[in-house]
Amino acid sequence: MKISLLFPPSWHPSQPYLSLPCLTAFLDQAGIPDKSQRDLNMELLDFVLTRSYGLDVYQRLLDKAKELERSLQGDVGPNSREHYARVVESLERFPYLIDQIEPAKASLRSEEFYDIERYRECLFLIDRWLELVSSLYFPTRITVVDNQFAYSIYSSRDILKAVGDETQNPYIDLFRHQFLPSLIGDAPDLIGVSITATSQIIPGLTLCRLIKETRPDIHVTIGGSIFTRLVDNLRRCHRLFELADDFIVFEGETALVELVNQLEGKKQFEKVPNLIYQANSKVVVNQPFYSENLAQHPAPNYDGFPLGRYLAPETVLPVQFSRGCYYKDCAFCALTLDHQNFRQKDPTKVVDELAALSKKYDTPFFFFTDECLALSPTKRLCRQLIDRNLGLQWTAELRFEKNLTRDLLALMRDAGCQKIVFGLETYNARLMDFMKKGITQEHVNRICNDCVDLGIAVHCYIIVGFPTEREEEALETMNFIINNTKLHSSYGFSCQPCLFDLEKEAPIMNDPGAYGIQRIMRPASEDLSLGFFYEVKEGMTPEQAERVYQHVYEKISEVVCELPFNYSMADGLLYIARHNRQRERQPTGV
Repeated sequence: MKISLLFPPSWHPSQPYLSLPCLTAFLDQAGIPDKSQRDLNMELLDFVLTRSYGLDVYQRLLDKAKELERSLQGDVGPNSREHYARVVESLERFPYLIDQIEPAKASLRSEEFYDIERYRECLFLIDRWLELVSSLYFPTRITVVDNQFAYSIYSSRDILKAVGDETQNPYIDLFRHQFLPSLIGDAPDLIGVSITATSQIIPGLTLCRLIKETRPDIHVTIGGSIFTRLVDNLRRCHRLFELADDFIVFEGETALVELVNQLEGKKQFEKVPNLIYQANSKVVVNQPFYSENLAQHPAPNYDGFPLGRYLAPETVLPVQFSRGCYYKDCAFCALTLDHQNFRQKDPTKVVDELAALSKKYDTPFFFFTDECLALSPTKRLCRQLIDRNLGLQWTAELRFEKNLTRDLLALMRDAGCQKIVFGLETYNARLMDFMKKGITQEHVNRICNDCVDLGIAVHCYIIVGFPTEREEEALETMNFIINNTKLHSSYGFSCQPCLFDLEKEAPIMNDPGAYGIQRIMRPASEDLSLGFFYEVKEGMTPEQAERVYQHVYEKISEVVCELPFNYSMADGLLYIARHNRQRERQPTGV
């Protein structure tokens, strides 16, 4: 059996994503040789950012302008005066952008990446280019990391329209002409598509539709965290099985191997763990859900990924020490659903894997994707990294734990840690307790100061609008950032404010009344909703919270370096590592 694993747009173009390399390595270990993996997100972006594609777009823009001149329909929407104005604007911008787009891409892959002004200019040029391309499909707007459609990604009815809309969906044409021939030409028996972010929903399902339309005999399965959070929805949503044969939810390694075995054998799909499929017109969900034995998993395999084509001068590889979260009490967090329990690899095994990956793919740069590293194993990991003198540089996520001492932070720095990502969420003491964060202001202050003193960059996520939060409490968190000059002026610091979403699998949903939520609503048409609208008894309303969030975002943006540190953790890692190397070379006293 021949297997093809695909990662669709849109995702950040600085580094590969971890899902397919983990699956590929597991298939290797299971003795399944005939397989391939492709990062279509990067392949597609690389194609779109070319002069040859631009010339094709230019002719189509000319044709679209003539068509719209003959048949304008209203002021807004497709075929409107607004659409025509966008096309005309794109034609005016085209002569400048067509000469700039390939040099911009080349600059991000070269040493010019580290020239911050050129870096920003290149990202701006790429954004303008994608805006130009999007005008063909107005009102759709594509960016490097996202897609904005007129269709709702939370409605199966809308999704089924979007994946077939030739006028508003740019991925139909791009997949059909640039990628489908090679995908089908490889003659796979099974295609797996990883959909891990909302930005991938319409592109990924468009790809699935085109595959099934062209070759109905190919078995198409969808995996990834999006549909893991939609298990109950899939039970009631038969429409999506028009696009794929089945879905693998939660962790996919063992499930994929068993699916291969069943497709080659008796097709007893009830034996495939974590599989959701249709049988006799009914949706079947195979339970209980299976959790992987992470200790037996191999290092990820990035063979086949276009490592030289990511928009960065050096390769940054995502890796994983653990799955799940050892601290599961945060009331707002639905991330723990993706991995049902906390497991971790042995630190010695992880160091062996890092050493092998570094040598094989010629890079010292790694990004731990763990939800948060546990402290005791991290200490052992760092000691072994130091003892083996591997010279690796990495970033990871931790909690503001009482036991995250200055000595441990110093050990992490000496082992190559360049930046730590923290979920602060709030600096208000009442909300820290109400959210069940298990942290204190004292811990936050001390750890931030220790990181800055030791030369470890810091990232803080914060949430605005948690139920019962008052405006002054949100501003207290904002002021912790903007008044803390030592922190926000430290090299590599970043901070991402987020507006609170009531997510369907978050612990808060177990007892919403206890969190001041008095009414929960979901539009009937949004049968794939990942969250809810709600009303609160006290504190800011969702509308007030959105206004305060905009204020907080603007004020924090004034003191935070958005590019590269707030834009991309991978880009930021490369910048920080370069900065630290240069600082080490400076003579004492300079």
